[in-house]
Amino acid sequence: MNDNEIGNPPVKALIVFRENGDTDNLFVPILCDAIRTTGIDVRCSTNEFWNSDTPYDIIHFQWPEEVTEGSCDDPDRICRLEERIAFFRSRGARFVYTRHNVRPHDADEVTGRAYDIIEEQSDVVVHMGRYSRDEFAAKHADSRNVIIPHPIYQYTYKEDISMERARQYLNLPQEAFIVTSFGKFRNREERRMVTGAFRKWDEAKKFLLAPRLYPFSRFNRYGSNFFKRWTSRTGYYLLIPLLNRLRRMHTGTRMHAGASDEPIDNCDLPYYMAASDVIFIQRKDILNSASIPLAFLFHKVVIGPNIGNIGEILQDTGNPVFHPDNKFDIIRALEAARQLSARRKGEDNYAYAIENMNSGKIGKEYAELYRNLPNLSL
Repeated sequence: MNDNEIGNPPVKALIVFRENGDTDNLFVPILCDAIRTTGIDVRCSTNEFWNSDTPYDIIHFQWPEEVTEGSCDDPDRICRLEERIAFFRSRGARFVYTRHNVRPHDADEVTGRAYDIIEEQSDVVVHMGRYSRDEFAAKHADSRNVIIPHPIYQYTYKEDISMERARQYLNLPQEAFIVTSFGKFRNREERRMVTGAFRKWDEAKKFLLAPRLYPFSRFNRYGSNFFKRWTSRTGYYLLIPLLNRLRRMHTGTRMHAGASDEPIDNCDLPYYMAASDVIFIQRKDILNSASIPLAFLFHKVVIGPNIGNIGEILQDTGNPVFHPDNKFDIIRALEAARQLSARRKGEDNYAYAIENMNSGKIGKEYAELYRNLPNLSL
């Protein structure tokens, strides 16, 4: 039952996130829709946070870098952030923060300070697993913490694509055992971790699909630096296809890899998922991963590092974990994933996600938090 049905004015909430929809991470749009169905009057906007006088009941931060626009060298932005928080609090607002990261891997000083302020000023911090909650509470003894899982991406992608059709669409071999690593490879260590273990894995039908592996670009990323611009474009057009071919010739590793700065189009993403046998989370240092709920939605087995909430969720659901600095442990996890895939473990993952991570359930949990927060003595 929502607020309108019981005669109460709806809770008015602002999720501080870009309103133009320019994102390849659909967490916030899906969350907004799920919360809205409970009767909460929720809006997603950064502009509203900076410029509105609307008396919101709840201000909900996601990634703090949204308030610093990803990268910022203006210390006045921090002063203004503190002023805006004080303004909304003076109007009766309470603050929620969903903790996606400990810190961005490339955070500047201003963004790092924004994280500190939002962590300190939030009345409740939402975590996606026990690891995050316990680690945060140890550093912030007076914090209020709750766990609400990452929602799966129901009703967002085409979910009924067959593996055969997906591989045909992507021009991938039908007989291969395809392991897919989504997301941008951030550094050389992540590339070495995945390709090194995959090369040594003794699996005749293995095929690595890594759409954002290589650090080359066809775009003008380097401005007036002609040499870097030329090297990047040369790598994109010449080295990527050459490296894919050489890896197959000299190591026996069949693979298809692309440029790191080219996100998969949301129309193509379900084909990549459907074409895969196993999803490989390639991070060495991470708190959460959207690849888990996405893979579970598509009935896939997942392997990932035994760190952060990732290791916790994968172990709780019986999916393989590995130590990211141990090549042989990664190979063991790959072999375990192959066996689990043959036993249709992906169906268990789907059933778990539908029961515990469906968007309706997650929306209701956030709505209950929103409604109860103004009545808490803080």
